[in-house]
Amino acid sequence: MSKLLTIAGHDPVHGAGITADLATWAAMGLDGCSVVTALTVQNSQGLEQVAPVNAQLVRDALQAVLRDGEPAAIKVGMLGSVEVAREVNEFVAARRCPVVVDPVLSGSNGRRAYNANNACWLTALWAVMKRADVITPNLPEAAVLLGLDEAQVGTRLPELRALGRGAVVLKGGHGTGPLSEDWVFDGERCAVLAGPRWPAAAHGSGCVFSSVITGMLAQGWDVFEASCEAKLRVAAGIAQARAHGPGRPSTHAAPPLSSEYLPRFHWSRVGGVLPPAALAFAPLAHPLGFYAVLPDADWIERALSWGVRTLQLRIKHGSMGTSELRAQLRAAVRAAGEVPGAQLFINDHWRDAIELGAYGVHLGQEDIDSANAAALQGAGLRLGLSSHTPLEMLRAHALRPSYVALGPVYPTTLKAMRHGPLGLARLRDWTARYQPAYPVVAIGGISLARAPQVLACGVDSVAVVSALTQAADPRAAAEQFMRLMPLGPAGAGAAADERTQGVACV
Repeated sequence: MSKLLTIAGHDPVHGAGITADLATWAAMGLDGCSVVTALTVQNSQGLEQVAPVNAQLVRDALQAVLRDGEPAAIKVGMLGSVEVAREVNEFVAARRCPVVVDPVLSGSNGRRAYNANNACWLTALWAVMKRADVITPNLPEAAVLLGLDEAQVGTRLPELRALGRGAVVLKGGHGTGPLSEDWVFDGERCAVLAGPRWPAAAHGSGCVFSSVITGMLAQGWDVFEASCEAKLRVAAGIAQARAHGPGRPSTHAAPPLSSEYLPRFHWSRVGGVLPPAALAFAPLAHPLGFYAVLPDADWIERALSWGVRTLQLRIKHGSMGTSELRAQLRAAVRAAGEVPGAQLFINDHWRDAIELGAYGVHLGQEDIDSANAAALQGAGLRLGLSSHTPLEMLRAHALRPSYVALGPVYPTTLKAMRHGPLGLARLRDWTARYQPAYPVVAIGGISLARAPQVLACGVDSVAVVSALTQAADPRAAAEQFMRLMPLGPAGAGAAADERTQGVACV
């Protein structure tokens, strides 16, 4: 992929502007280049002076960058002057890559970030914003752009979006209350991301946010996925902000990520209200260990007899009649109920699972809206959720399930997927994001040969389908998988004891 381009100001203390953008992209594994629009005098205590770069020099620098190839995406931040804004407008108008505009109007101390009168400056800035696929104003910036009070901005997302050519992400870090809420609107869909409001602000958080979105768009993600990634990284960056003076610390551009920083994601409507936080589903009674995903009750009974204690019954909708389906579900639940330590999850058929008193239910993302999470929780069932993207991870977190599944790790032909395989590097990264709050199951294309590498990514469990059901000797395959994983339930019985005693002899 070609390099990303940031067109923004220079911060001598490395908290914001081009250096923050480049550090953020490096943390994402992306290459970047930069063109400076303004030199600033600032430190941890705030912005003191802005000296715009000569507009001709900005033009020459942009053309020099272009001679090395078209950028993969462009992030526009502080512009500093009307003349520079006009040059940047001409440049981005000729590009076909994604463009993100972060409309920087002032420093955190209120000092203006441009050297023109307000009317001329806003006219020049609006022209650049019209080229943007995504604009990322905060509440004070949105109020100035629309000529409104900050309290009115939240219901005016369509007007904000109309300032660009694509989507708006309204950042809520300057709001009040225990939650920081960001709103995303692309003209058709609207969503809100909510996370704890950290007690202290951090310099450069807006720059990191918009540069993450730029990096995600360059990789083909949409604005909703990109905003989820940005919200998570900025939350962690603020919580782990680096102090370098007596004033505000700087947002960490490459923070370690964990479940502590996961925000909630909800689809919404413009002017909607964020739903209350969900109560957590019951935790697992035992460690997951080896996880077998099986097609019928007979397979469930056989796997239980081999010592497998975490299982999923996956029967595709429409593959059998209602009476046969009910008989399969009933037989599987009964068989698991007779084995101490067994954890059987029913895939999709949540109403039957409640009625039959199953241990748990596993749902895909497409089932979240149709399933009654409150009914499942009220019945005491455990919940497992699949997730394949940053958005789906945050949507799962909003329901606070008993475990989460990531996949497909490798290509698989068993199920049509909208997304490509994760690979080991992304599996490792995303597993760390879910922990320690959630046990993580890896699934998709995992064979016995691949399982050790998958487990080395830090997952709590490996789930398999064809590696067991299509094995020449399914029992031997199950026993080999179980040896690879930490021992699961203490109540797994004699089969588990025999398995551990026999490891040294294999």
